Amino acid sequence: MSAQQVKFWFQNKRTFNKGKMQRWETQNCWVENEKLKTERQAIMLAMQNKTCLKCRGVMVQTQHTLEFQCLYTENMRLKEELLHATAYLKEGLRRNGMSLPSARD
Repeated sequence: MSAQQVKFWFQNKRTFNKGKMQRWETQNCWVENEKLKTERQAIMLAMQNKTCLKCRGVMVQTQHTLEFQCLYTENMRLKEELLHATAYLKEGLRRNGMSLPSARD
């Protein structure tokens, strides 16, 4: 075989492998897309029927009780307090040339 024939053979082989890989990736994407469509339909049906996705039981529609409202208000207050404390801590550390450790540490 001549050098040019070898060159074309390898070029054709690469092109064939690239096409094969693209077909494989397309097929995988299609399968994943079908799974996502099925999952979306299940979620939409559960929302329409008001069923729990974990246990498939019927969800009971409850009114907000006074206790729930009090807990919600306290939760919001505590979140706000946490934000202020975190900002205060960051500012103090920044002034001292330090920083908070990252989440990975």
